[in-house]
Amino acid sequence: MRHPAVVALVAVAALPLAGCAAAATPPSAPPGIDLEAFDPAAVPGNGLWLLGADAAADEVVDAVGAAGSVHYTGSFTELTLATPETEPAQGRSLTIDFTGGRGATTTTITAGELMFEAVLVDGRSYVRGNAAYAAHVGIPELEKGFVCTVGEAAFLDEWAPLMRPADLVSALLGASESIAVETPTGEESTVSLVIGSAEGPVGTMTVQRSGAPLPTGFTAGDASGDGGFAFSAWGEPVEIQPPADPAVDCASS
Repeated sequence: MRHPAVVALVAVAALPLAGCAAAATPPSAPPGIDLEAFDPAAVPGNGLWLLGADAAADEVVDAVGAAGSVHYTGSFTELTLATPETEPAQGRSLTIDFTGGRGATTTTITAGELMFEAVLVDGRSYVRGNAAYAAHVGIPELEKGFVCTVGEAAFLDEWAPLMRPADLVSALLGASESIAVETPTGEESTVSLVIGSAEGPVGTMTVQRSGAPLPTGFTAGDASGDGGFAFSAWGEPVEIQPPADPAVDCASS
């Protein structure tokens, strides 16, 4: 079952000019872009803004899937609606700090009073958390240290899509009625995808203007709350090792 705060959260590259006189080979247009409309000399970059909304979103999600590793942080704070007697007020909050890629990740999540750290590596899940999380899942050993279990799918599914980068980006882009890709201007290093609803814009995702359109940031806000993500270190090598002394090893679980 999706956690309420997670549901609320997801509901919501320029080619350098040559410095010499030698003629450069014109870059190829990215897949799906009209060659006649793609003029990197006029508006340098990967041409994402020339695609339709769905095609642009697909390009971003595909780039995330191909990149491998990433580091991202994110947060969301619910907003309780005003009543005749009360003003709007902040409610529950959720934060995430994720590093990793295929087959190895480390994640720290807080959701209200719950907090846990998860290391997923070598097909095993190592999780530890605070007293509230240990009581929530009924495993008191979690408060003492990492508890190992074989397999990752069940844990990933429980917190979907937060711990699967491509699924997270797809959910952020897909939880809207429309997407508008803005044409970059000047020396801007990113392209903005404005995510909207019938009431107006509700969020913006920025992606790299040069090369693969990998996300750099996401912000959103509406009557249910506000939040955002920051993405970095796409494709950089990451070394993640199993915890040295788990409170409960996999042989015991």
